[in-house]
Amino acid sequence: MKPKHNSTKFSFLFPDLLVFNIIHFLLITNIGFIVNSQAHFYTLLIVFNNMAWLICSHVAGIYKYDKIYKVYDLLKQTTITYVFFALITWFFFDLNFFADTMSFIVYDVLWFGVFLILSRVGMVGIVKFIDRTGVFRKRVVVIGQVQRALPLIEQLEEKQIFYEIKGFFNDTENGFNSKYPLLGNIDDCLAYAKNNNISEIYSVISPDHMPELYQLADEAQNNFIKFKFVPQFRNNSKYKYTFEFDGNLPIVSLKPEPLADISGQLQKRIFDVVFSSLVIVFILSWLIPIIAILIKMESDGPVFFKQFRTGKNNRPFLCLKFRSLKVNDMADTMQVTQNDSRYTKIGKFLRRTNLDELPQFFNVLAGDMSVVGSRPHMLKHTEDYSRLHGSYMLRHSIKPGLTGWAQVNGYRGEIKVDEQLIKRVEHDLWYIENWNFWLDMQIVLQTLSATFKGDKNAY
Repeated sequence: MKPKHNSTKFSFLFPDLLVFNIIHFLLITNIGFIVNSQAHFYTLLIVFNNMAWLICSHVAGIYKYDKIYKVYDLLKQTTITYVFFALITWFFFDLNFFADTMSFIVYDVLWFGVFLILSRVGMVGIVKFIDRTGVFRKRVVVIGQVQRALPLIEQLEEKQIFYEIKGFFNDTENGFNSKYPLLGNIDDCLAYAKNNNISEIYSVISPDHMPELYQLADEAQNNFIKFKFVPQFRNNSKYKYTFEFDGNLPIVSLKPEPLADISGQLQKRIFDVVFSSLVIVFILSWLIPIIAILIKMESDGPVFFKQFRTGKNNRPFLCLKFRSLKVNDMADTMQVTQNDSRYTKIGKFLRRTNLDELPQFFNVLAGDMSVVGSRPHMLKHTEDYSRLHGSYMLRHSIKPGLTGWAQVNGYRGEIKVDEQLIKRVEHDLWYIENWNFWLDMQIVLQTLSATFKGDKNAY
């Protein structure tokens, strides 16, 4: 279903940019904004805004083919992209121009936001219309048994706006149900497809087991009906795979993780350095002395708590935190519990608001951690958990993070039962396999939201 070119992407990107520039032009000519006689301001603004939107939308991937038709996800992603775009525009021009230019920028960006909302709402209506009428829907049939084709059925049902499964063909009636009825044997397939406007035929039977399928495939193609073989390779492991051909030989190989690529690593490292530097300069520079005084006023001991944690590739590193417990001998072996007697008063507040983790931005700047990743555990827990969960150590294939996908989904804090560990590892591995820059942005925003709202597992 995914095209091999960018025409679809361009067809959605171009109207957005066109309307954005029209809004900019109308504001200049009709509303009559005059900004301190700075003629270069308008040119710079339009160039900067176009580049900023191109970069933000590219990072978010909102014009990718597989996202365009998931309209509700697209609405959410577009909204987040627009907020970041507006903040970037405001930050840049607020630092470089006089305050009275901001009124023009606000109108410019605000009207673009109105257009985005209306266009996406309109897209929802269009997709619903397409769903009702079935104008672009592909009618498909499957050769083989239902049970063998269940993974294929699940994939096609996710694209139900575009796919309609009519039924199956096979030489046996075993394994069929009323939702996907038996339409006949394989010999009847082509005739049915020609007479019922079938656009695609899927076979879950290998042509090596039924050579006549090659002839059927040729006949289908000659009648402009696409014929697709679905290999019976079941991926029941924790890894993702890619399928490719070396000549006529099919090869299944492990799919590389996004952060295994140098460009992904570079994007993530640049974000880590920029974000941690901003936090250190503008927040920690004045917050550390305040928290240090509060900690020293309540109890004796160091301001910072230093502990070896498990880092990337199982290498230990010295992790920094504000000290939230009384000095004790069990810090490296005993997990903190909800009503732990070792808490200090200020320490309990720091942990509940996640402020105790802020010194880890120095770990991020040093390269031991990332802003987003799998949360680092103490060395003893890494040893214990690796025995309980076979995939546990895979979460250490990337740098640990201050926050992570597991944390924003509620799997943080004390691990009381095995299920909590399983879910945490599952979310960490999902993040590693699906990482992109925009996912990091989403996790950062969700972390900030959870910090202000409060998290029942933050203790």
